[in-house]
Amino acid sequence: MRKKQATLKDIAVLAEASVATVSWVLNGNSRKYVSEQLRERVLKAAKDLNYQPNPLAQRLKGKSRKLLAVVVPQFENIFFNHIVIGAEKYANSQGYRLLICSTDDHPQKEWELVNQLIATWVDGILIAPTYSGEDAVKSILGAGIPLVLLDRRVGKNIDYIGMDNFQIAYTGTKYLLEQKHRRIGYIGWESPLHTMLARNQGFLKAVEEFGVSRDEIQIRKCARNPESSYPITKELLADFKPTAFYIDQNTIADGVVKAIRDAELRIPEDISVIIHGEPTWAVMNIPEFTCIALPDFEIGSEGAKLLIEKLEGASHKPKEIYLSGNIVERASVRNLN
Repeated sequence: MRKKQATLKDIAVLAEASVATVSWVLNGNSRKYVSEQLRERVLKAAKDLNYQPNPLAQRLKGKSRKLLAVVVPQFENIFFNHIVIGAEKYANSQGYRLLICSTDDHPQKEWELVNQLIATWVDGILIAPTYSGEDAVKSILGAGIPLVLLDRRVGKNIDYIGMDNFQIAYTGTKYLLEQKHRRIGYIGWESPLHTMLARNQGFLKAVEEFGVSRDEIQIRKCARNPESSYPITKELLADFKPTAFYIDQNTIADGVVKAIRDAELRIPEDISVIIHGEPTWAVMNIPEFTCIALPDFEIGSEGAKLLIEKLEGASHKPKEIYLSGNIVERASVRNLN
């Protein structure tokens, strides 16, 4: 039976070091990051395990494996599916293959995935990090692997491509207000991510500009699933009686819609709905739902483009690029004029 080839993870276990540290040592940059004693321990472990660093040799010779990785928080969210599709299409068009990974928005799984990707010597990584993903991002950068952040931003001076969540939420809320809605319920995901906070701020800015009292709006947060948005919606319908809902996550939208219909209310005759993002069922309902189309494909493709440019020698200061969305007007918002 052929003996299994040793990996960076095997060396890390034997040397009692992190995978990132092993990567730094074997990449010849260790003096900046680790002590001489630890360096020798890593090299001895590599020798004892008969480690054959073929991908490393390719990298040191300036050869690309034409292999990228994209790491997203979840596959069940169509927004991230579209990001992956956009990234893969562009990467493939340039002759690159793409590894696709999901963290399930779990920091520990993210850390493990990142270390595995470092060990496989991918040429570059696209990542939408978890809420505490700064350590994982530091490991990628420390291993010398080019990186572009997608949708979610952590740290500073790192290439980032996302969307202008403040402006998108502002525009969607303004649309409701222009239809003369004043009692608006905002239902969103309970999360510390800057993307969610920006949406809240955009919503409140539009409300403020139209002179609407805080007593005439309600903001409720829940977990990112329809089972959580359903009871919150029922409470708002019973106690607050809004004329419209702004839903800031496509993954919770069906829970809101079910609660409205279970209350025997009609959309849009009795209550209006606008969705941040476009769930697949938005155009398969009666009525079809007014949504804010997000630049998800573009985030993926532009992220892959920026990463490949870096890999192929382009030099630039770190970029932060914010893409906009647009309202797709259908039939779920009633004009109260």
